[in-house]
Amino acid sequence: MKKKVICKIMITLAMASLLMAMMGGCGEKKETKESDPVLISEPISSAASTESSEAGNASEDTAKQQEKLTDDQILAAIQNYCYAGNPELEDMVNAGETPIYWEVTSSSESEVVVLFRSYTGALIRYYVDPTSGETYVTEFVSGVMTEEQRTDETFNVREYLS
Repeated sequence: MKKKVICKIMITLAMASLLMAMMGGCGEKKETKESDPVLISEPISSAASTESSEAGNASEDTAKQQEKLTDDQILAAIQNYCYAGNPELEDMVNAGETPIYWEVTSSSESEVVVLFRSYTGALIRYYVDPTSGETYVTEFVSGVMTEEQRTDETFNVREYLS
């Protein structure tokens, strides 16, 4: 009887350890900001032309961001995001020793859901707005969790398009 209890405790601890290891696998991209502004001295006419060209580029960027992403683009961006967070993941996928995969499980005008099956067995879902690219993440680990739980991980898939 004691052996069964100890075995159950060991399995629970092992699953919790795997969950913690997996959480670092597809981490949030951290952005760095410059603390000191850079001052550039240039003639007024040159600065004015630079501002007008930057305004043109900004409107092009805004138009690009409003283009709806396809399911394939979103799927590729999520894979890139996971590889960026865990560089060894690509080697694991290529080795084919553990069942790791990504798939679009649902797609509508307002939301695309990508399921990532991690090498740990965790099921991680990425909920993506195909217009803005904004994404939030949930996870479910069978035997450890009773239901899918939202994480505090958010990012924009547009930053991971290749």
